[in-house]
Amino acid sequence: MSFWTDALRALQQVALLQHKVDQALTTAEEARRHSIETRERVIRLETLIDIAMKRQPSAPPPAQPALPESPQAGS
Repeated sequence: MSFWTDALRALQQVALLQHKVDQALTTAEEARRHSIETRERVIRLETLIDIAMKRQPSAPPPAQPALPESPQAGS
């Protein structure tokens, strides 16, 4: 009877191992998809920042000092 008990226990361990492998594969696939989504989001953000920096107006030229007004003739 020990043979059948050992065989059944071995089959249970194989089934449990297969289940754990399936879970690990699912987790790895989810992590891969998350990584791809994150990379795509970063690329979009980098693009938006690059566009915003290119559209940013350059600094206005420094204001010229005001010229003194000429005195009114005949006052």
